[in-house]
Amino acid sequence: MKKQDKRRHVFIPEELFTRIASGDDSALEDLYYLSYRPIYAFLISLTLNKEDADDLLQDTYLRIREAAHLYRHQGNPMAWMMKISKNLFLMKKRKEKGKETIHEDGILEMMESTFHEIDDVENRIFLEELFLHITDEEREIILMNVLSGLTFREIAGIMNKPLGTVLSKYHRAVKKLRRASEKMEKGDD
Repeated sequence: MKKQDKRRHVFIPEELFTRIASGDDSALEDLYYLSYRPIYAFLISLTLNKEDADDLLQDTYLRIREAAHLYRHQGNPMAWMMKISKNLFLMKKRKEKGKETIHEDGILEMMESTFHEIDDVENRIFLEELFLHITDEEREIILMNVLSGLTFREIAGIMNKPLGTVLSKYHRAVKKLRRASEKMEKGDD
């Protein structure tokens, strides 16, 4: 029996970029509604701050509007859009170097924003606590893979890291999550 893939795959018709490049605002709106959730979750995982993630999300779609003519059928459009988001985050981070950009409650805010669609409060709290046991980078890789359906090769391209490094960090994070889950279920916090 084939193992079921639990990642969310976001299908983005590539012709949307051609329409956006020609000034079709309804195409940009369509693209936004197809893709904003995984991009927002990704930005939250980077910024650990809702306000910064909101700003970067808006900047991402503005940049997509400006750069839509540059999109070339290069695989997964979501990977291209995530790369834009990541670059905007890095530019913002460089501008703010020396300033404190992560609030003390940033990780909890990120968890709340990422898991807000989970209806079962007990499951949501469990996942939020569980994700505190991995690094920001590991969280970023897992969210891009699970929420956005990006392949590890695409994630490696976005993060500018070798594929082997991304795979290693992913597997290490999964082991950490598994151990933390077992401890939490036993009540060993």
